[in-house]
Amino acid sequence: MSLRNPAGRVRYPLALLAVVIGVLLLEFLVEVTLNRYVETGTTWLPMVGTIGETATAYLLPLSLLSTFVVPAVAFYLGVRYARSA
Repeated sequence: MSLRNPAGRVRYPLALLAVVIGVLLLEFLVEVTLNRYVETGTTWLPMVGTIGETATAYLLPLSLLSTFVVPAVAFYLGVRYARSA
């Protein structure tokens, strides 16, 4: 068994890393935006009701994304990685 990893097989782990980092970065940006919104009290962000309900409404899709989509993409990329051997 060779220990070398052909260049074509490296793209799947890198794609998985990019997906995870992308979702984490997106969550971070939304949380920073919501924190600035709460601190400044500006009204440019559409409100759902209270500030807590607004934060929940904006963070729920990201939570679903990180809970369901990222593992599905990770599984798909893992299968593709295993088949490329």
